[in-house]
Amino acid sequence: VFDVMQTTNALATSTGTMARLDAWERFGLLSAALCHDLEHPGVSSVFLGKASADLSGAYKTTHLEKHHAHRALELMVDTNVGLLAGLSATRYWAFRNDVYRCILATDIQRHSEYIASASALVDALAEDPAAEVDTKLAMELIIKCADISNVLKPFPIMRRWGLRVTDEF
Repeated sequence: VFDVMQTTNALATSTGTMARLDAWERFGLLSAALCHDLEHPGVSSVFLGKASADLSGAYKTTHLEKHHAHRALELMVDTNVGLLAGLSATRYWAFRNDVYRCILATDIQRHSEYIASASALVDALAEDPAAEVDTKLAMELIIKCADISNVLKPFPIMRRWGLRVTDEF
């Protein structure tokens, strides 16, 4: 979990995305990275769907990711935590949408969708390097890359993550 959060921060900083985000967008991105696997049961969404597990019944698609996002936001608004207390409705919904979208971006079943978006972005920037990059898409691509970045880590770290992923799938 902390690996994805640290990698998200490193990618967002090194690409200049972090500097383009306001404080609440930065907090939303890093919160999503921290919570993207909250209460993960150790099996994939596909497995849950086939097993008709409780989580798959609660959400029609992206079972795990919707659960992670729901629980993260539920904890953040808990009156005992009060993390989001005092936010205006507009700011709360913007923050909520950022966290939700970023966590849902980690769903491996949406991988092809993000590859297509990244390819289109690369093509657009090749045509016009000064083209505006949608910050919401950038946030989603960054957390997506951070979530699957274990193969790029030094071998001992990559090996540990690789074993965890093969156990899940």
